Amino acid sequence: MPLPALGAAAKFIMSNGVRAAAGKFSRAAIDKAQKEIAKRDAAIGRKASEANMGVKKPQKPEVTRKIQDTKRDARVAKQEPAPSKSDALRPPKEEVPLKFKKGGKVRGAGIARKGVRPAKMR
Repeated sequence: MPLPALGAAAKFIMSNGVRAAAGKFSRAAIDKAQKEIAKRDAAIGRKASEANMGVKKPQKPEVTRKIQDTKRDARVAKQEPAPSKSDALRPPKEEVPLKFKKGGKVRGAGIARKGVRPAKMR
C-alpha cells in the first residue's frame, strides 16, 4: 500500500476507530496502519522518557511510609542492646508489683465516684 494511503488510513482510524475504518479500508491496510500507529506511540514514549531523565517522579505515600519504617526499625535495632547469654539462662521473673520509696494510693485518679465533686475551675 502506498504511503499516502497508509497515512489516510491511520488518520481515519485515530479519529473514527477501527470499526468505522473496516468499512472504508481493507483489512491489510488497517493492520499496517495500526502497526504504524503503535510505532509512532512507542517513539513518542521513548522521546518523552529521554526528555524526563533528570526529573524526579514523586513517590507514592505507601513507598515513603515503607522507607521510613525500615529506617526506624534499623535505628531501633541499633539502639537496643544485644541479649546476653546470662539473660537466656535466667528464667523470667514472675510479675511483682513495683515498690516505691514514698507515696501511696492516689486519691480520685480521674475516676468520678458517687458523692465526690470535681474541683471548681477559677
